[in-house]
Amino acid sequence: MPWNEVKPMDQRVLFIADHLRDRYSFGELCSRYGISRKTGYKWLGRYRRDGVEGLEERSRRPHHCATAYPFAVRQAVIELRTDGGDVLGPKKIQALLARRYP
Repeated sequence: MPWNEVKPMDQRVLFIADHLRDRYSFGELCSRYGISRKTGYKWLGRYRRDGVEGLEERSRRPHHCATAYPFAVRQAVIELRTDGGDVLGPKKIQALLARRYP
């Protein structure tokens, strides 16, 4: 017996359509679709707020990198590494930057 391949977007649209028909309780509807009630309420909220477009897959990529250093700091580190004849490690670079930018 072949698998029944259903795209996530199609499953969400069918879930919302069944919810709007009001044939099942919300918990029963969620169990029929194999999702938690929390996920069901999330889909329903997105549908109410954004319509069908709200049910599309969303990127999980972060909006910004929390560990990114400002350009000036990166330039200072590059400058310290290329200026001296000695190869500086992270502790020495940190100490020099702390002295340069108190």
